[in-house]
Amino acid sequence: MAARCRKAAGERSMIAFGIRRTHPAISPMLDRSSYIGGCDGVSSLLGAETIGRRPEGTMPHALIIMMGDSITAFRAFDEVIDPEVPRIVLVDTYSDEKTEAIAACEAIKDLSGVRLDTPGSRRGSFTELIREVRWELDLRGYQHVNIFVSGGLDEKVLPDLARAGADGFGVGTSISNAPTVDFALDIVEKEGRPVAKRGKFGGRKHVHRCPDCLSFEVMHDPEEVPRCARCGQEMVPAATKLMEKGRRLVPELTAKEIRDKVLEQLGKVTL
Repeated sequence: MAARCRKAAGERSMIAFGIRRTHPAISPMLDRSSYIGGCDGVSSLLGAETIGRRPEGTMPHALIIMMGDSITAFRAFDEVIDPEVPRIVLVDTYSDEKTEAIAACEAIKDLSGVRLDTPGSRRGSFTELIREVRWELDLRGYQHVNIFVSGGLDEKVLPDLARAGADGFGVGTSISNAPTVDFALDIVEKEGRPVAKRGKFGGRKHVHRCPDCLSFEVMHDPEEVPRCARCGQEMVPAATKLMEKGRRLVPELTAKEIRDKVLEQLGKVTL
């Protein structure tokens, strides 16, 4: 799902916000997988450590609520947080998003962006809300201030939000609670002879993939090399032997190297 959201987001920044939906024991693995799938950054400390990057995020609503008002929280955030951390503040806690966005620009000299996390019950048209905030900021000379949005985002809504003026996204639930890929583990060969339960294809399978469009073809003959039905290219074996007798046969790739492969492949597919 991270890869699908990456494709939908285009060149916009996308940060993984999904760890609060998972058990803490597996949150680093979720963040690592989200990064490999295409997210530009992750929000947990351990997750960021697994990919060799700094954690990313914005100020929380809790800070504004505990400090009593948005402007006080904006200024405290700017005063205390490490200068290397981009100044991105929430502008939907107590007042109108447009009003708080303008106030944030006036309160913080080097404001990097404002974040809209408006609940669905008060959101109305999120795209129009983004357009309104963008218009008012540009009108006052704050063209450099980015608009970062979050809250129930998925691959279906990201393109419209990007066209409306969103510069970045925080995507959580749709990645951490992604739909499952249904599969089963079945016996299909016994002592070299093909077997299978009803509804299953018996025998050992050989999977080939088109290097151009990434289509797959499953064959029973290991010597047969199929051609892609979509683009006519000769397909190549999709499986690579990684280990044999407990020994690794190929070098281990870093999270970034795997991510680069994913992004390269995303350029060949459509949603």
